[in-house]
Amino acid sequence: MEEYMKTYESWKKALAGTAYEKELKDLEKDPAALQESFYRELEFGTAGMRGILGIGTNRMNEYIVRRLTRGLADYLNEKGVAKEGVAIAYDSRHNSDVFARQAAGVFCANGIKVYLSPAILSVPQLSYSILQLKAAAGVVITASHNPPMYNGYKAYGSDGGQLDPEDAAIVTRYIEKVPNLFHIESMDIEEARKKGLLEYMTQDLLEIYYSKVKALLIHPELVRKQAEDLNIVYTPLYGAGNIPVRRILSDIGIKRLHVVLEQENPDPYFTGLKAPNPEDPATFKLAIRLADTVHADLILATDPDSDRLGVAARWSNGSFRLFTGNQIGCLLMDYVLTQTPLSGDEFVVKSIVSTEMADAIAARAGVEIRSVYTGFKFIAEQIKLSQQTGRGRFLFGYEESFGFLKGTFVRDKDAIIASMLVCETACWYAAQKMTLWDAMESLYKKYGYFMDMVVSKTLADMEGIGKIADAMTYLRSHPLTEIGGMKVLALRDYHTLTRTDDCGKTEKFHMTQENTSNVLFYELAGGRFILRPSGTEPKIKSYLSCVGDTEQAASDGLARLEKDVRGLLDTLTE
Repeated sequence: MEEYMKTYESWKKALAGTAYEKELKDLEKDPAALQESFYRELEFGTAGMRGILGIGTNRMNEYIVRRLTRGLADYLNEKGVAKEGVAIAYDSRHNSDVFARQAAGVFCANGIKVYLSPAILSVPQLSYSILQLKAAAGVVITASHNPPMYNGYKAYGSDGGQLDPEDAAIVTRYIEKVPNLFHIESMDIEEARKKGLLEYMTQDLLEIYYSKVKALLIHPELVRKQAEDLNIVYTPLYGAGNIPVRRILSDIGIKRLHVVLEQENPDPYFTGLKAPNPEDPATFKLAIRLADTVHADLILATDPDSDRLGVAARWSNGSFRLFTGNQIGCLLMDYVLTQTPLSGDEFVVKSIVSTEMADAIAARAGVEIRSVYTGFKFIAEQIKLSQQTGRGRFLFGYEESFGFLKGTFVRDKDAIIASMLVCETACWYAAQKMTLWDAMESLYKKYGYFMDMVVSKTLADMEGIGKIADAMTYLRSHPLTEIGGMKVLALRDYHTLTRTDDCGKTEKFHMTQENTSNVLFYELAGGRFILRPSGTEPKIKSYLSCVGDTEQAASDGLARLEKDVRGLLDTLTE
């Protein structure tokens, strides 16, 4: 008998007579689905755990949540920080509230104090709450911008950032030691409250967050003056951003804010959307329709856990055009660096896959830029490091995947802060008689036309992971010399931290972090090509960039590069 079938039989035996008995038996009618559900265990990593909802070891369900929580609880108890507690939040997805309460029950049963959100709460507000409460850890039940059949479990450390690789590895070992996932002790929520082991987060706590966000405004009076004329459409995409984004924009003086009513309230099905992803142009369909009706200038969209922000603004021809994550990041970074008084010790942070236009912006301002691995936890690490050493003042951080942060009281990407900052930037440019697209064009003329895009390929779960691993191995042993009509000048391998140029010379290079990553970075004559496997799904992601003196030249180069990269990915994973 296959190993996964043995696991399946053990689940069927353990859950006989429960509400899950029929679901398990129904899997026998679909052997492929049964295999996908049990052939492996969902992995816990620095981004936590994420998967399709359902029964099985490779699915998100109450047994997996309880086991994961027990492992995290054992880790916190071993560290002796149970009294410091854990903050728990959840988004609007299927079973998010259920999983949050189950996690709370397991923590409390293990003597760990819990601060539980009484309603859906954004990722950045949870991150802030950990720091404000001086909690030992935090948990958010969310699958971010994934399709509705997914859910997940994000774990945070006492610094408010997602667990670093070392701590995630330790927690994984504790999870693996949990003896029986069907018999994990839990405590009733009301019993936990009576024993003083559980408190609900209060509105007073969130009021402090709002005051800190407003304090990040650089030119509050200018915003209040210009905000009268700023006409905005906002969609929370059925998620946790609805209340905080509207609250903060109202507080800074935005009066003409129109919300997409169809996407205003929580809906775990994300009706009308393939996925609630503000990176996807299709997500903006209803928002653009409303914006045209109310003659708005700007559209903001936040994902269900409100850590990602998408932005669209009117183009010169009157239609709406979406900004890429890199464009938003560069607009905001340039605004922050040019409008903030600098003393010389400031720094900004971006991921290695984000555009090098950001490097040019930082260099012109005379500000240090630090490049880190993909994952906002690495940006959070730089904030913590600067505070521990007393060296450097963090100003701004971003990832091309629509994650942005200003300020240090949150240690994850924050679409609430970013929404406010986009509006402030729009107000400042409006005072110069410029739109955000005018501003973007001025940056291109100053730094060059950087055209960037992401090309991904998702494979079938079980076979896909192996094929992606084989693709990375193949490329390491068969170096590319040219792609997209551009010569490969050098290859940076972040797994070995070595750079090999086109003459074959290899030398070590250093990263801000000590750890390595499975990333290949091709330096091209006129651009770059970066390849890495996704950390949460069977997907291989490539980041393409071309730079030129004109938009047309850069776009043409990017099109050639895209064609070759798609062909390469197809060949490597066939």
